[in-house]
Amino acid sequence: MTISPFTLTHTRSYWSYYLAALACALFLLILLNVRMEGRLFALDQTIYRQLQLLRTPWLDQILITVTQLGDTFMITAIASIVQIWLLLKKSWRTALYWGGTLITAAVVNTTIKAAVVRARPGDMMYSGWTTYSFPSGHTTTNIVLYGLLSILLYPCLGRRGRIIVLCGAMVFALTVAFSRVYLGAHWFSDVLGGVLISTLILCVAGARYYAGKIHNLSASGLLIPVLGTFLIVGSFHVWHDRHPSAQRYAASVSRACKHPQTLEVSFSPTVGCTASSALKSD
Repeated sequence: MTISPFTLTHTRSYWSYYLAALACALFLLILLNVRMEGRLFALDQTIYRQLQLLRTPWLDQILITVTQLGDTFMITAIASIVQIWLLLKKSWRTALYWGGTLITAAVVNTTIKAAVVRARPGDMMYSGWTTYSFPSGHTTTNIVLYGLLSILLYPCLGRRGRIIVLCGAMVFALTVAFSRVYLGAHWFSDVLGGVLISTLILCVAGARYYAGKIHNLSASGLLIPVLGTFLIVGSFHVWHDRHPSAQRYAASVSRACKHPQTLEVSFSPTVGCTASSALKSD
């Protein structure tokens, strides 16, 4: 008995929607727990304290570099190079799909941050909406960006290429997520919320991508500009921002552990929300 591509595509879409529904339900449970300061409160505190005790200078440097490679600057650079590549290839629908999904992820993350207004573990020179903690923007945007890139590349790669791309994307995105907790920029539940909301977005986007037959390009050539941007632009960015980043995250070693409570919303001129800060992936 053979399975038609149509049946396989729709079966894959159904499973994607089931996983999206599960991720949505779990995210709502995490959100409710965060708002009510439930059992996750003690877990957040314990993980925060233990990781701060385990910090070492060499691991600090590695994970500061990782978190820099996953920040707003790098997300924007890689997203832009993919968007330009798709437009040059005249893949209009795929370009719309790519840009629309990333913008959706950024807006959803920022909206939830603004609604929950949860305090970060400590003062780390953030301003505007980026002072809010839940969910982790680094986690959400990196999982969506590299997951979406994997979805674009998947149809045009062989079995080995698919494994390499999927594993590489997953390992990097999850390492960025871990770096946010290790460096004291987020609570564990912030990162968990980011994983769940990005899984929800990716599952829906992936189902629409394959079911809607948007994939009308051979994206294998996309790897070269993406890797080039990551290595060249990333190296410059890490070098250029090495001192501010070291100062920001070094402060987390000795600062007091704050209660992960929600904050009072303040719209003072000095810490107000701006259009640029609202979409930062912190």
